[in-house]
Amino acid sequence: MPNEDRYLVLTARRHRNMNASLLQQLLRSATGTTVSTQTIRNRLHDVGLYAHQPMVCVKLTSRHRRDRREWETEHVNWRRNEWSSVLFSDESRFSVHPDNRHIFIWRDHGMASPLTGAHTDLYIIRDEPLTARKYRDEILRPIAVPYAAAIGDDFLLMDDNCRPNRPNLVEDFLYEERIEQMEWPACSPDMNLIEHVWDALGRRVAGRQPPPQTLQELERALLEEWDRIPQLVINSLIDSMPQMCSTLLTVRGNHTSY
Repeated sequence: MPNEDRYLVLTARRHRNMNASLLQQLLRSATGTTVSTQTIRNRLHDVGLYAHQPMVCVKLTSRHRRDRREWETEHVNWRRNEWSSVLFSDESRFSVHPDNRHIFIWRDHGMASPLTGAHTDLYIIRDEPLTARKYRDEILRPIAVPYAAAIGDDFLLMDDNCRPNRPNLVEDFLYEERIEQMEWPACSPDMNLIEHVWDALGRRVAGRQPPPQTLQELERALLEEWDRIPQLVINSLIDSMPQMCSTLLTVRGNHTSY
């Protein structure tokens, strides 16, 4: 990575509220190099850094903050090899227009596993909500189980406390398959690095010309753009986890801007 790019990435990570114009000024001052603000955005997007609106979060109770602090204490010293054994999964909604014409996407995402070197496929949920049975039969069994076998004894499944993930049907299946779930604090989307990947995917789809106009076009765009997300983006997010844990410690379990 050129020195200018490295400077931009490091500065953007340290000062997450800094916009492209300010980064442009700092780069010029530090290196004597002048580039456009769009070039700065493009360089940061290449490693998974995007400007975003602050996440709206529910109010945290004292128990929430305690659970978040305990989680941070347990994971603050984890490094890449440990995070790479975690399969992060999450659900999101993408719309063609700001109305009810939408589809749900489920991503079971191996965050740069050293064994696979790539993220897993995007799973599209069509026409109906995600039930516990559907989650077991169409996500856990065909995606999570083989991935767990590839990782081995260190494998952990992170499922973000999503409602379909907790019924006895799912718990029994995971027990039978000897899949261990990562304990995850409630009300903590700000701690989930997968949110940054959703953001990157949404921006890629929104930037297509022409933009998707039908659900079929949206589905095709999501699948194509998902496959084009560079592995460097995933690696960068994994490397940022210690910083996220340290930030959580600094704010004593309260919401972060991460």
